[in-house]
Amino acid sequence: MKKKNLNPFDLKTKEESPKDYLDTDKFSEFLKKKKIIVRKDNLPRFANRHNIKLAKKKREGSAGTTPTIYKIPTKAQLEVIKKTMSLSNNNSLGKEIIKNKELKILEIFDKAKNQKETKTSIAEKVSKILNVQCNRKLVRRVLEKKRSLKLQKLKNL
Repeated sequence: MKKKNLNPFDLKTKEESPKDYLDTDKFSEFLKKKKIIVRKDNLPRFANRHNIKLAKKKREGSAGTTPTIYKIPTKAQLEVIKKTMSLSNNNSLGKEIIKNKELKILEIFDKAKNQKETKTSIAEKVSKILNVQCNRKLVRRVLEKKRSLKLQKLKNL
């Protein structure tokens, strides 16, 4: 049987937590306030992936695991994290952006006059309004799913 690695990130153990470090619960709350939602059990992997320093704190007593502490990220780091999370559909921020895109696509399509809009023009408007990338493939998928009976409203090139 293979032995489980209890310290996969080779963390140093500190006697006391420095003032610019937070424990798991406080770090999770800090991220939630900044609109970055990460599961608590995934925090070490998240911190490692986004170059946030982490360490182990000397545990009190003999029961349980060694607590992990996280260095508070800078504003620049938080912006980079939000940017990278917004480009992925596999996290809460990315899923929220996709929902907003879909709603905006339907709104633009419903307001459009007959034969005036194309999938590309709708994608460009969504990109401009929401300040995120959008393409005609997403527009096609959303419209075929939600407005399949009204597709003749689009301009064919």
